[in-house]
Amino acid sequence: MHGSAYLVSGFPGATFPSPGDADNRAHLSELDRSLIRLLQLDGRRSFAAISRELGIPEKTIRRRVNELLESRVIQITTVADPAVLGYTVAALVGIRVDGRRGIKPLIESLAKLPAVDYAVITTGRYDALVEVLCRDTAELLTAVDESFVRAPGVRSAEVFPYLQLHYQEPVWDVGQRNGGNGQAEARAPLDGTDRRIVAELSTDGRLPFGLVGERLGISESQVRKRVTRMLQEKTIRITAIANPRSLGFAMQAWMAIRCAPGHSITDLADTLTKLPSIKYVVTCAGRFDIFVEAVCRDSRDLMHLVDSDIRTLTGVAHTELLLCLDLYYRAVQPVTLEN
Repeated sequence: MHGSAYLVSGFPGATFPSPGDADNRAHLSELDRSLIRLLQLDGRRSFAAISRELGIPEKTIRRRVNELLESRVIQITTVADPAVLGYTVAALVGIRVDGRRGIKPLIESLAKLPAVDYAVITTGRYDALVEVLCRDTAELLTAVDESFVRAPGVRSAEVFPYLQLHYQEPVWDVGQRNGGNGQAEARAPLDGTDRRIVAELSTDGRLPFGLVGERLGISESQVRKRVTRMLQEKTIRITAIANPRSLGFAMQAWMAIRCAPGHSITDLADTLTKLPSIKYVVTCAGRFDIFVEAVCRDSRDLMHLVDSDIRTLTGVAHTELLLCLDLYYRAVQPVTLEN
C-alpha cells in the first residue's frame, strides 16, 4: 500500500522510484515539496487552484508538476483497499536468499511478478518482504509455490496471509500531523464499470473524465458521477504517491509483532493505527500476529517509536524491527469483471 504497502490501483502501471533513485529527490525545491503535499491531499486539484493557494503562476505550477511526473518523483493514482478491487486474499512473504543471486536483482525480479505490488529489501530476520495480492487461496498457493519457493536464489519463503487490513495511509505529512486518516473500513466490491474507471485513472489520476468516458464507451457525466461517489464514500482516493524520502522521511521500517496471550489482536492493531508514524497495519496468520510499516524522519524518531510507543503498549509480547534498504512499488489493477 502500501503500501509501501500503500495499495494503489493501476497495474501494470509505472514503477515507483526506489531509494536508490536519489538524483531527482536530492534536488526537490520547497515549491516541489509544497506541490507534492497538495497533490497528496487531492491528486485532481486544478493547477488554477494550486496557483491561487501558493501564489505562484499557473504556468509554473503546470510545468513543474509535469516534470515531477515525467521524472517519476511522483505518481498520481488511485488508492483503495484491495478487497474492493477484487483481491480477496493478500499476504506478506518473508524471503531469505541463499546467495546464488544478489539480493537486489532477485527482489527486482520478484517485484515484476503479476501478483506482487510491493517489495522491500530489509535487514533482520528476512532479506526482503514481498506483498502478494490474489483473487483466492488457490491463486496464492500457485504464486507462492511457483514464484517464490522455486525461484533461483530463494532459500526460504515464509507466508503471512492477511486476516484484516486495519490501516493504510500513503500521505506521509498528513499521517504525521493527524494520524487515523487511513482507517480501513469494510466496503462492497466495485462493479465492473467502477473498476474499469479506476483502472483508467490508476496510471494517470488526472486523466480528463471525458477521455475516460470515450475509452470506456460511456458519457463524461457518468464517469464524473461514479468517481465523485467513490471519493465521497471513501472507497478510493486519488493522490500523489511519492517516495517518503522525497519529503524528508529518512527512515522506513517494518515491525513484526506478536500479541501477548489473553490480549486482543484486533484491539492492539487498532491502537497501532493511532500512532502518527505508522502507515500500514495488517493482522495476519503465522509466526507473527501483526505487521506494521512506519515512516520516520530519522533514527532518533524511529527509536522513540519502537522503544516508547510500541514496545510499551499493553498486549505487545514480542517485536522484531526490519529496516528498509530499498523498495519496489507497482500499482495494482482491479480484477476485471464483465458488466
